[in-house]
Amino acid sequence: MNAILTATLAAVDWSPCLAQTRAPADAVRSAVYLLILLIIIGAFVVSAFAVLINRRRAIARSAKVRKPSLMLDAWAESGRRAEPETRIFDAAGSPAPGDAPTSTGASAQTEVRNAQNWPSGQRPVVMITGAARRVGLSIATAFARAGCDLVLTYHNSVEDAKLAADALASGGIAVRLIRVNLADIDSVGAIGSLLASELPRLDVLVHNASVYMPTPLESLTPDRASEAFRVNALAPLVLTQRLAPRLAESTLEGGGSVIALGDIHAMGHPRKNHAAYAMSKAALIEMVRSLARDLAPRVRVNAVAPGVVAWPEEGPESDELMQRAYLQRVPLARPGQPEDAAEAVRWLALEARYVTGQIIRVDGGRSIG
Repeated sequence: MNAILTATLAAVDWSPCLAQTRAPADAVRSAVYLLILLIIIGAFVVSAFAVLINRRRAIARSAKVRKPSLMLDAWAESGRRAEPETRIFDAAGSPAPGDAPTSTGASAQTEVRNAQNWPSGQRPVVMITGAARRVGLSIATAFARAGCDLVLTYHNSVEDAKLAADALASGGIAVRLIRVNLADIDSVGAIGSLLASELPRLDVLVHNASVYMPTPLESLTPDRASEAFRVNALAPLVLTQRLAPRLAESTLEGGGSVIALGDIHAMGHPRKNHAAYAMSKAALIEMVRSLARDLAPRVRVNAVAPGVVAWPEEGPESDELMQRAYLQRVPLARPGQPEDAAEAVRWLALEARYVTGQIIRVDGGRSIG
């Protein structure tokens, strides 16, 4: 159309239109030329408008086809998958009779969801305990975004764990869910043996799960203190023992990695009425230092010790006034976020290839305040 317009305009003799004449014939001729020009311009505008409309329609049809994938947020979508397969394992690590999709009735059993969703071994595999919520879920998200397959444990947060697994798996990775009571050391050993024999590889083990509860001396019981020690210190030790041979086989440049979540308040800044918790976390930190020697050079062992990266959801520290008082002793004058601890864990596992036996404080400066 541009070529036609150009040729036509070039062929038109414009001098009559510009001439200053009063002759009727010249006026008629000028009017005819002007009419022809307007017709040509109008045809060009109509043609261009039609082309534009057709292109818009084509783009709209294409957008309708692509819309679901474009709108999918791999880290927010959840709950869109069928109920995962569930298997029950006894304390020896073998399928229990019936192999039914029910929750664990006894502490000596471990429930495995997504049993069909084993990692392929093509991507690094990261195991995280207590990964259904809060800091554990943030750690899982950080590794998922780094392209790692996940093995996640949980205990009571069943629905949260399923939603988290669905959201993480929607990003294209494999997510294996395991329900285990870390206070039951037999179950911990069983699941460790199972994973050591069935996982195609294991590159990172993150000890995040813990129990946090006040234990005032006047009401402290041996059972409560024992539970804190078993969950926070003994279970990580047993699990690391069972999985250490697989971690030593990691092909990551820095080798396999074990990372424990400690607490600066078990490292010289104790909270009142939390003796059992502090003792168990202190034991965990010493486990890190000891295993850094025992598992070298193939496996690195470190810890991340947060201050406050997620306020407790209940108890005195969930009170806003107490939180403000705490922050007055934090040089950065603000609480951290779960993502702050998660990024430190990811860095230690995937980037800090020459770091072992270290405790990284993520506390906004509280330990020096």
